Amino acid sequence: KKKKKKKKMDFEIATRKLKSEQSKLRSNRFSKRKPSLSATAQKQAKDQKKKEEQRRKEASHKRTVKEGMEKYVRQCERLLGVSSLGGGGGPHAESVVAAALSFPTGKGLQGIKVDPAKVYTQGTTLTATSIWGDGDKITLSPSILAKLSEKEHGGFGSGSPLTFRVGIVNEDYTFPSSSAMKQKMEDLWNKVTSPEEINEDGDSDDDDEEEEDDYTLAYKEELKHRYASYTHATVVEFTQEDGFIGLPSPVASALLSSNCNIPTTRTVDPSSAADAATEEDDANMVVVEMEQDKTPGHLAWGAFDIPRGKIEIMQVVLPKGRKCTLVPSKEAAENGFYGLKDVKLVLEQSLSRTRA
Repeated sequence: KKKKKKKKMDFEIATRKLKSEQSKLRSNRFSKRKPSLSATAQKQAKDQKKKEEQRRKEASHKRTVKEGMEKYVRQCERLLGVSSLGGGGGPHAESVVAAALSFPTGKGLQGIKVDPAKVYTQGTTLTATSIWGDGDKITLSPSILAKLSEKEHGGFGSGSPLTFRVGIVNEDYTFPSSSAMKQKMEDLWNKVTSPEEINEDGDSDDDDEEEEDDYTLAYKEELKHRYASYTHATVVEFTQEDGFIGLPSPVASALLSSNCNIPTTRTVDPSSAADAATEEDDANMVVVEMEQDKTPGHLAWGAFDIPRGKIEIMQVVLPKGRKCTLVPSKEAAENGFYGLKDVKLVLEQSLSRTRA
């Protein structure tokens, strides 16, 4: 009996001892595993922090590039004296802006949003009509004259003529489109992401070289994509009906010659359109057209093709010309150009009558 009791006690002691050893073993395993799990978690947290920092840095770079491009366009427009006529861009301009929200896809440039509505000066959109004139002088409405008069620097009394950019906006335009502007954006990205190439003032070492070049070159190249076609003009008078712009033949031709895909139309005299189209009336209309008043600025019903769509116009300051070479035409020679006593006076009068 004592033997059995002793064996039972030994068994219980052995069981407790085994449990104790197993408990210690589990405890040792857990204590060894715990540092390993902690190191993994720390590595994951470190990697996550690094990614977040990289994302913040990239977002900051993109924001800097976006602001830099917007600043560049604004500076170019300031240097070129671009300003609105005081009115909004109109529904046509709004549709162009909505279509223009496209972003570059170059390396590192994805997601940079440059909104043309916040960068470019929005012009006034008008419907074209044809007027007589041999130069670049358009007609505008009295309401535009009033808006120009209200502007602090409208151009009146400055000694220079009022000059305007007249263009047909490209509805499929996206910023940037020109290779020059894309390259400028890429260069800015490289400067932002390579701090060692930027000095303490935040400018790159090749800024001096850039100053020697035409600062507005990329902007001017971009305009060729923003507009289906554009030219410059001055104004002969402010007698046009509101919502319309009078284009003489040279200005209309300049807008249409650079892009054959621009739809055209011809104006129709409302009074003649109301008449019955008989052969006798047609003959009379030809006589009337031959006798039409061709005073510059006056309406030229159906005389030549004009753009059918909306025309965008905004005020600009053009640099003064340094040199001009004039060659008499065959028609001028036949009409006695070489017999003129004062050729210079005749040329000055002709230029002041037809050119800005």
